[in-house]
Amino acid sequence: MNGNLPQKRSYALSPDRNITLILEMLLLVAGGALAAMMHFKLRIPLNLPGHHGLEFMAIFVLIRLSANVRYAATLATLGTGIIILIPGMGATNPLHSFSYLLPGLFLDFFYIIGRGRMHLLMIAGITAGISYMMIPLSRLIVQIFIAFPYMAFVKFGVAYTVLCFLLFGMLGGILGYGLFIVKSVFNQNKN
Repeated sequence: MNGNLPQKRSYALSPDRNITLILEMLLLVAGGALAAMMHFKLRIPLNLPGHHGLEFMAIFVLIRLSANVRYAATLATLGTGIIILIPGMGATNPLHSFSYLLPGLFLDFFYIIGRGRMHLLMIAGITAGISYMMIPLSRLIVQIFIAFPYMAFVKFGVAYTVLCFLLFGMLGGILGYGLFIVKSVFNQNKN
């Protein structure tokens, strides 16, 4: 007995930060897998290249703005790449999985560079459009060096394909930003 009060022990559950981080990362990968599954199931014949950028970039921007993980969009696109590698999920070339990683990498890059500006509507839209446009640009580089034809370039031309990817990526980014704002408003009203 030294005159000090005994230290209190709390028997309440305290979350382990490592387990929480791992679960959040798995949830991010599952979000990307959801985007790939939607791409596979939503075979809407619009006959426009890049039209799935609407749902892809909406999911990726919502994930990027909502998550506390540093490379959240990259983890989400990793989930997309893994699902696309499964036979029958629409990938005719293993390089497609790599090209779907690029939007997440560029989205995280732009998010880290302009930390406070990503929460502006037009910045989120332009960033998402440029990030999604990296898919056909990477395929163009592959086509130049390997001469492996990308059918959208053959059917629509390079410029039209790249501009469609940019447009649908921007629209998806704006939609994802809007969903983030709606989620924020609901969270504020709950408290």
